[in-house]
Amino acid sequence: MSTCPSCGAELSQEWKFCLQCGQRLAPEGPVEVVVPAAIRPEGAAAAPAPLNLLALVALVLGVIGGPVAAIFGHVAMHQIAQTGERGMLLARIATVLGYVWLVIWIAVIAWVVVVGIG
Repeated sequence: MSTCPSCGAELSQEWKFCLQCGQRLAPEGPVEVVVPAAIRPEGAAAAPAPLNLLALVALVLGVIGGPVAAIFGHVAMHQIAQTGERGMLLARIATVLGYVWLVIWIAVIAWVVVVGIG
């Protein structure tokens, strides 16, 4: 057993603080420092993942007004989930735009059928 350098109380080897005065005790022997392993080797630049081109095409189709953007968006999301490419947000936006355009097209076609042109 050792004694506390601050108050002189008897200490156990596994204690990190003195129970009498609260003094932090210095560990005996060399202190082992744990260094985390590197995530990637030194000198290796972190290249961003490539952009999924189908997601970009789906977004363009969604902006133009094509309901087919919903299909392309779903396929792009599936590809991105498997490959880890970038563009998930683009694919989701394209999918939503595709469904919005699908509803608009169905409404216009229904209006033309019911009301007629002219």
